[in-house]
Amino acid sequence: MATLAQPSTPPEKPIPSAYQGASQEPPLTEDQHRRLVAVAAYYLAERRNFEPGFEVQDWLAAELQVGSEGMTIS
Repeated sequence: MATLAQPSTPPEKPIPSAYQGASQEPPLTEDQHRRLVAVAAYYLAERRNFEPGFEVQDWLAAELQVGSEGMTIS
């Protein structure tokens, strides 16, 4: 009777020294945050061919996309 081999887990890779102790980016200033929201809102409006009457919805959706620390790329 054959026995099944247990799957082995790969060894953990060491973290390159360039990344060890790296600090995170400083938080966005209010002006940087507002500019990112404005750009995101512009592109949201552009997607619907700048149809008027949705400016507030575009701004609020852009604020959600940008979040508090900056836009995420997806």
